Amino acid sequence: MIGKQAGIYALYRRNRLYYVGLASNLMGRLKTHLVDRHHGRWDRFSVYLTAHAEHIKELESLLLRVVAPRGNKIKGKFANSEDLKHALKMGMVFANHKKLAQMLGGKDAERRTKSILKGRKGGIALAGVIDVRTTLKGTRNGQKYRATVRLDGTIKCGKKTYDSPSAAATAATGKPTNGWAFWRYRNKAGTWVRLRELRK
Repeated sequence: MIGKQAGIYALYRRNRLYYVGLASNLMGRLKTHLVDRHHGRWDRFSVYLTAHAEHIKELESLLLRVVAPRGNKIKGKFANSEDLKHALKMGMVFANHKKLAQMLGGKDAERRTKSILKGRKGGIALAGVIDVRTTLKGTRNGQKYRATVRLDGTIKCGKKTYDSPSAAATAATGKPTNGWAFWRYRNKAGTWVRLRELRK
């Protein structure tokens, strides 16, 4: 049933986990463990077949980190892992600034918005800037257009969503369009102003 399939395997001794490993040929590896240093140290095994082998090493490493079998000398490593401490710290700082700006409003909120938008390239342009669903309006050659900024910062125009005001405006008009100048939104004073006012 196992044949030469790849996957993760576990060796047990008296119902207690002894060793975890990976193999591209499970049957061949299990036979090897009958004569290598693990000989006589296990009496039962489990195998977990994988349909794809792209992340098999990470799966093994994760298991080793979680259960730490006594038979494994080498602990699992993640080849492409990265320390997320800095990203987490910056995310917390960002969230705190957002909450403070919402509480204080006025100039503090404006400064936060400008700080987010200043030099932003790529990604979702309005992410973290507009916290409620906001209607956008645009006009060109007498034709009126509408779109909606969603809570995640994406812009829904028609049946599609876009990451930037310009992408949404270009899709709506069918011509290359600067969305920051094209779209208008209603500010806190109730006045319809161009979206680029958020950047000033």
